[in-house]
Amino acid sequence: MRRRPDTELIVLARQGSIEAAEILFDRYWTHAWKAAYAVTADRSLADDAAQEGIEKAFGALGRFDETRPFAPWLKRIVVNRAIDHLRRYRRVEALHDEQRALHRWEVGDSVEEDLRSWVVADAVAALGSSKRLVVVLHYWLDLPLEEIAGVLGLPVGTVASRLARAKAELRAALEEDRVV
Repeated sequence: MRRRPDTELIVLARQGSIEAAEILFDRYWTHAWKAAYAVTADRSLADDAAQEGIEKAFGALGRFDETRPFAPWLKRIVVNRAIDHLRRYRRVEALHDEQRALHRWEVGDSVEEDLRSWVVADAVAALGSSKRLVVVLHYWLDLPLEEIAGVLGLPVGTVASRLARAKAELRAALEEDRVV
């Protein structure tokens, strides 16, 4: 059976196809959850944010521009929901240590790549939440500093300095683990 392209599934879902919506859900649930978890570092908040983000995205499929890729659009919606959850529960600075480990974003071509992914993910998870958030938004979701500033309601300079401090911490942690 051939893999249907996202654009075809989106058109069918807009027309009311439950099967197309289920395929899209199955295809992107893990990505959405990982994006939410990268922001929240909390499994429960990630579950809620990913679910709400997908519901919001599916509700807005009529406004989605199918000439653009679906995954980044969905991830931005989910990340915004995750940020809302952090704000709502005042969890930006109080994270559970036992829930620090991030799941891999991509499976590497080799065991060495897989191990490197885990080490990098652990190093990012160990950052303070304000630094981790800008790293995730900038490097994993490819948001420019100006957009991150808008999403977080911060000056661009604050975002830039948090990112610079986070990179320095990551560099030190990864050099310590001999990854860089």
